[in-house]
Amino acid sequence: MSMIQTNVEETYQEALDGLDKLNISTSNYDNFHSQSEDILRLFLDCHKSEKDVQVEIALKCLKMLKQSCALGQTFQDEIIGKKNLLQTLNGILQDEAVSEDVRISCLQLVANLCVQNPPNQASVLRELQGFLFECIESNSRFANASAMIVYNAFLSKASDSLETQQLLEVLLVNIETARLAQQDSPEFVCIFVEYLMCKTAEILDGYEKISLAKRIQFLRYLTEYIRTEDRRSTPVNRELFRHLMLDFNQKCDSVLKTTDNYLDQDQSEELFTLLMLLSDATCVHPYGQFLKLYKTLFLNMGYLLRQLHELGKNENDNMFTPVQKIEEILKVKQGTSKIKVEEDISFSLKSSLVKALVNLLYQNKTNQNLARETGFIPVLLECTNLDARNPLIKEWTILAIRNLCEDNLENQKFVASLSKIGDAENSLVSEYNAEGGTIRISSR
Repeated sequence: MSMIQTNVEETYQEALDGLDKLNISTSNYDNFHSQSEDILRLFLDCHKSEKDVQVEIALKCLKMLKQSCALGQTFQDEIIGKKNLLQTLNGILQDEAVSEDVRISCLQLVANLCVQNPPNQASVLRELQGFLFECIESNSRFANASAMIVYNAFLSKASDSLETQQLLEVLLVNIETARLAQQDSPEFVCIFVEYLMCKTAEILDGYEKISLAKRIQFLRYLTEYIRTEDRRSTPVNRELFRHLMLDFNQKCDSVLKTTDNYLDQDQSEELFTLLMLLSDATCVHPYGQFLKLYKTLFLNMGYLLRQLHELGKNENDNMFTPVQKIEEILKVKQGTSKIKVEEDISFSLKSSLVKALVNLLYQNKTNQNLARETGFIPVLLECTNLDARNPLIKEWTILAIRNLCEDNLENQKFVASLSKIGDAENSLVSEYNAEGGTIRISSR
């Protein structure tokens, strides 16, 4: 195998020809030791040039070094052991005067140096962690390779500097950056987040430490994950899901104990986001069966529905007051209404609660009986009006009544015992000057 000559008088074209003849894949370690020195020198001579031939040389040098990493840890260690290599690569990666293709190839070399090599992963993080995190957050062209490097180092426990809180924050910044740009997050960002959600309980500590805004963002991402059918083969970690359910139960107190018609935005938004997550999860295997095991969840959702329903009855309009006039409902659908219901944190809350109760009641005798014993049935029956604030609430309520009564004679008798005591106020009916209305109910 001929050696690459890098004398000053040698033309770059001759150097390129020499690289074309060099077959790294058949090189032994002794030969590679000297070859790698020449390759690196040639790369450093050419990497800043704007001339096509020199850029091509730089890329070929990097390609050979990347290929050599596949020959094993000894070759990886030989490259990374070059004096100041990582510092040099860090400088190149952050130098925008260098061709972006060359910089991307440099980062790919760094990634190859780390494959199944925890000591190299630790070395890379010591030198490049700040740069890697910045690339992930900005969702630049370097984001995917950066996420891959950090992900593999996290799996290997290569460095104590990778704290779950910081990792979760960095990944969530990427997801939000990509969303605002109407782009998809890179593959390894998604793989990393999925690993944290599904494969380990390590996320619990990090989740509790991140900011409220980040927790809400994570919960929304998790909700979309659960909704996506092709992701259901990898369910969310049971401990994480149980933690979120218990968190919902605890935070319910802040709403159930309120005496104000207007709930605190910061206190309520996280609770309501948790509600949306759990409501959707009741429809999806295996989460639905898991959630049915917890009576406290069913009770909290029933009490919360009753509380929100009562708040909506207050004579002073608030964000829970039903929007039932047909004219106003049409305006809301057309986007011409002055009432911006979709901008309120209360939008779709009652619908989500009823949907969750529907699924928690399904073929569950314990919850069916609890609904009767705690007085939830009358509240559900009062949710059969159209309401622009709560799309499909009427349909979900009908299904809830069906699931309440299925194979439950006591509930069937209870519903049969209810009698009409008068017509409830019904703006939808009065608008058309028609008789009827929603039935108010009471026990005989």
